[in-house]
Amino acid sequence: MQAAIYVNKEAMDTAIAIKDLDYYSRVSLSDEESTDLSKSAGYYLKNAANINLRTLPQFAKIVLCLRAGTTLPSPFEISMPTNLRGCIFEHAPNLPEHYAEIVTYWSGQPINASDYRAAYFQNPQNEYFIELHGEKGTGGYSLVDSLLSEGIVVSITGIASIIDQLSPDDFIQIVLPVDHEMLGIEADSFRSPQPYSIREEPQYEHLFLKISDIGLSPDPNHILIDILRPELLDYGYWY
Repeated sequence: MQAAIYVNKEAMDTAIAIKDLDYYSRVSLSDEESTDLSKSAGYYLKNAANINLRTLPQFAKIVLCLRAGTTLPSPFEISMPTNLRGCIFEHAPNLPEHYAEIVTYWSGQPINASDYRAAYFQNPQNEYFIELHGEKGTGGYSLVDSLLSEGIVVSITGIASIIDQLSPDDFIQIVLPVDHEMLGIEADSFRSPQPYSIREEPQYEHLFLKISDIGLSPDPNHILIDILRPELLDYGYWY
């Protein structure tokens, strides 16, 4: 089972518009102001072919809004952990408990799940030796270990303390600033150990999580979503 990530109609329209575009086709849209979608809601979300993206129902009841970068009431916390950014494989040494189950439940499969080159671009805080299947010179390598996540993973804690008081059909809104330096076409910041900027930004992505999906998650008190996509994620030999 995979949870749904709900977004508003504008974000869904953007996600659908770029879903089937390759890197070059998508980036070239910004050459003309009339076709530029990079400032539109939904542009920096993980490819809609990989996450279970749905449009927020018209009369959805939003009972709580949590905005990353602001002081949140206890016990809620939103973060973008530096040790979970980029390529994270199943046996990485510094992972939250039940990471594989949680991030897969919320995010589905990584875009580059079958690309063996991901093994060479692991997060330095979580890297280890990964054996590859195949013979040198054949170009037929495949991954032995599973790639679990590859973009900006968002960690949300504290929700379990309130879900029993809410209707399964209620929603919680998560507001995420877009760090253009981290998500843009230059990869240096994404590959660096610097933190993701959660200060006030001119652009945000808005997610809506359904209480019933939170209640069915592997750990309702720790949500982990590989949701924010750097521009080069589908480039080929990326980062």
